[in-house]
Amino acid sequence: MSLVTPLKRTAIIVTDMKKSLRFYRDVLGLNVWVQGEMGKEVPAIFRLLGAPPGTVRWVILQSEDVDWGMVGLFELRRPSPPRVRPRTLAQANAGEACLVFHTPDVDAVHRGAKKLKLRILCPPTLLEIAERQVLSKEMTLRDPNGVLVNFIQNVRAGTMTLSNRFPGLRSVSNARKAALRKRRSGASSRRRSG
Repeated sequence: MSLVTPLKRTAIIVTDMKKSLRFYRDVLGLNVWVQGEMGKEVPAIFRLLGAPPGTVRWVILQSEDVDWGMVGLFELRRPSPPRVRPRTLAQANAGEACLVFHTPDVDAVHRGAKKLKLRILCPPTLLEIAERQVLSKEMTLRDPNGVLVNFIQNVRAGTMTLSNRFPGLRSVSNARKAALRKRRSGASSRRRSG
């Protein structure tokens, strides 16, 4: 028996929250689950991040209404952490992690990434695993923080039962979808006025 649940969330220490949200929220369509800002009044957060006390703005995003497999964005300020760059941005580096998402439209992700001028390591490309009769269209890029992100659109599942949608995703009602759109547009309005 496993001692852990499926991956709850990937946390990314971001250099620019606005740019990160433009990618994860606006291009990928993840919705904001919860967000906030903390300072020295919550010293445990800085101990957990191994950072000196300061200010942290955080946004946790989710796909539809699933509360695991989420992406957490953490912007540390006052003081900002030192920037660490991979040895090269043009390829994967040893010890580097990569976020992987399934998508029903890898070309739409590619178009959105190009508009944001993100570094695309591999544009949409067909990948065939003949012995499994699997065919997928995939791409890999670096997000606004240099994090590797891979997108998979299944064309033919073959012997693997893969889906372009989240496998545990419950059907989302039209009312819930409208509420999510309203919440996103309200957040956009507040950003423009703030």
